[in-house]
Amino acid sequence: MVWGISVSDHLGIKIYSTENQRNAISEYAEQHGYDVVASYIDAGKSGLSLKGRDALKQLLSDALATPRAFDAILVLDVSRWGRFQNPDQAAHYEFLCRQAGVRVVYCGEPFGEDVAPITTIVKHLKRVMASEYSRELSAKLSRAHRQQAQLGFRQGGGLLYGFRRLLVDAERKPRQLLKGGEYKALSNDKVVVVPGPAEELEVIRRIFRLYTRDKLSIYEITRRLLKAGVRGYGSKALSETTIRRILASELCLRRMTYNVTTKRLQGHAIKNPESTWTRVQASEPIVSPAQFHKAQERLAVGNRPWDREKILASLKRLLEKNGHLSQRLLNSTEGAPSADTVDRHFGSLCAAYAAAGYDPTARMFFGNNGRYWTEGAVIMGLRQLHAAKGRISNRLIERCPDLPCPRHIRLRFGSLANALRKAGLHAPTHSEIQRDGWKRRKDDGGDDYILGVRWSDAELLQALRHLHAKYGYVTQNLLDSDEHTPGAYHFVKRFSSFTQARTLAKLPLETHSQIMLRACQRKREGKSVSRQRRHPGQRPKLGYRTDDLLLGLKRLVEREGAISARLINDDPGLPWSATVAHHFGKLSKAYRLLGLVRLEAKPARFGLPRSK
Repeated sequence: MVWGISVSDHLGIKIYSTENQRNAISEYAEQHGYDVVASYIDAGKSGLSLKGRDALKQLLSDALATPRAFDAILVLDVSRWGRFQNPDQAAHYEFLCRQAGVRVVYCGEPFGEDVAPITTIVKHLKRVMASEYSRELSAKLSRAHRQQAQLGFRQGGGLLYGFRRLLVDAERKPRQLLKGGEYKALSNDKVVVVPGPAEELEVIRRIFRLYTRDKLSIYEITRRLLKAGVRGYGSKALSETTIRRILASELCLRRMTYNVTTKRLQGHAIKNPESTWTRVQASEPIVSPAQFHKAQERLAVGNRPWDREKILASLKRLLEKNGHLSQRLLNSTEGAPSADTVDRHFGSLCAAYAAAGYDPTARMFFGNNGRYWTEGAVIMGLRQLHAAKGRISNRLIERCPDLPCPRHIRLRFGSLANALRKAGLHAPTHSEIQRDGWKRRKDDGGDDYILGVRWSDAELLQALRHLHAKYGYVTQNLLDSDEHTPGAYHFVKRFSSFTQARTLAKLPLETHSQIMLRACQRKREGKSVSRQRRHPGQRPKLGYRTDDLLLGLKRLVEREGAISARLINDDPGLPWSATVAHHFGKLSKAYRLLGLVRLEAKPARFGLPRSK
């Protein structure tokens, strides 16, 4: 016969450690001829519920499975199923195993596997005793924790921002500050809470000032601290929950508070009357008591219970006052429910808006200088601009006084292309926009300039012939690596293709096979020229040389005093700003390579650092 073994550790009792249980069951199995084939161990798990006891869940699953690998389950005593507050729960699990045909044998009980009526009574009595043991132990631990809290020692829970845990010995002499995940090793040692770094304490004082003096909401305080770069534990931004805990915690008065809530036997947390709280004054407060009490008064108003009727009334008042509703408005308005509260009661903000009689899609659109723009006015302005310029672009819209900004048009119509279609105008594709821009630059003579230097067609072809005479061949990699010749991209752009450029330069044309054979020969001889990266972050297979681009950008910033994407686009001696960004990864990286700094301007500008 094949047998199974189930071991469960509960409450960390030394005499019932998993090793002791394993040895006791093994001895019993050897004496009675059982063969142990599997062990199910829940080490260090609470027996108050099935939560977290994966081994017991697996045991029940294996016992009910077909086929199964064992015929019996060996258990040390009745309490090993668990110290459930309902004794019938442990009996239910035993019943499931027996109903599936699996015998349950108790190794440490006098009745073994007997199922007589008197045995059933004894089992039930022992299950009740096991649950009563948990209740008594919980009460003893609660009294011990409260006694330690009265002495000023920390009793667990989340640590508040701005404070640290200090390990002290039995005589309260400091040992060390505990880091995250570190705990005391000796039972005689204790842990107390001490103020953290001065900069964190100053952040706490700033939070109280913003909340009590400036009357900012917790949402606005969170945004302001995030913008200021204030970080909490793990370099994470301070959340609204953390700021609310700071405002409500009496630690800011340097007063340890314990027994505010009670949660016993894995039940729900219950808030205790304030008369039963344990308060211990540690040192000087971080904020003044008057400021702290003002914060509690505001929090009490914001923490009042909300129901659907009160929320609807508040939403209607906000709608009547502001003309619209939004998540930001709810979070930033004093006395109004937060967006999370509204979402929790109605399922979504849209459902709450509909119940309050507000349609977010029907809001009025305001553009430049707060002027309201009708759809017809925008369409008429687009038609007039197209008639005057022959085309439509974001830059033309920005410069047109008879139109709102492009962002407003995108919000109103979904996209600029949709607005053009409604106006009866052609909506160009991205390729058409690029080709049109290149054509205008070429008509303006921009293609004649390569990084600020004018190159005629004859000069480009002469440079091509010079390279061929010097090396005996011409390749795109050779052009890109030569310091005195524009890159291959410029030849392709000027002459449509590299082959066409070779033809116009009257260089010998080669077949693809001849080109590959000569390339292999140069590689064997070690004379091949490959495209090299000028800096570690440069992307491969790009038509522009890094040094040439940086030189052109430097000339631009020295001439204009500043640099931006728009200035790059306006310079005929530079490629499009998107090309520069693609070459370096982003424009700011190119600016850093040039040693440029952010200038105080809006929109953002970069330029040379000021001389001191």
